[in-house]
Amino acid sequence: MAEKRHGPGVITLLVYMIGAASLAGGLSGWLHATGAMDWAKTLEAPDWAPSFELMNLIGLLIPVFAVIALWIVQRTGKNGMRLLGTLLIALLLAGMSAQVCIFFGLRDPSLGFLAAMIMWVYTLFATGLVGRASTPAGVLLWIPFAWVTALLVMGFEFMRLNAAGTFAGGL
Repeated sequence: MAEKRHGPGVITLLVYMIGAASLAGGLSGWLHATGAMDWAKTLEAPDWAPSFELMNLIGLLIPVFAVIALWIVQRTGKNGMRLLGTLLIALLLAGMSAQVCIFFGLRDPSLGFLAAMIMWVYTLFATGLVGRASTPAGVLLWIPFAWVTALLVMGFEFMRLNAAGTFAGGL
């Protein structure tokens, strides 16, 4: 009798990678087509902040780590935790997209910082739970967590430097 395969195969991983590339590329194209990147370049930025072009390139690569973690948790996750890990990573990808849409779509650094803060808390939570389902997947999610942490710090600085009329006005 043939051995039953456990979880998705390499073709599924390739489909996930194409989906992540499409999502990231679509968001990047949207940023450029709507003039959101031009708006972002007008913001006051701290001296240490990387350019928005570099942040865009890094942002294109980060979802790849999340979809590889998704594939790993579906393939090697503990029974009963696979579905939870899958849902958490899917929500992580959706949240990362929503964070980009909030900051650039609404063109408000304060709301962008709030989105980054919520995303940071969620990413920490999701990374911990996915790590319980599958240790390799949890370790791989530390890369998106580090990116979200960097976005949180930069988001605070952008809010502090550019949002004089909002709740950040006195910081």
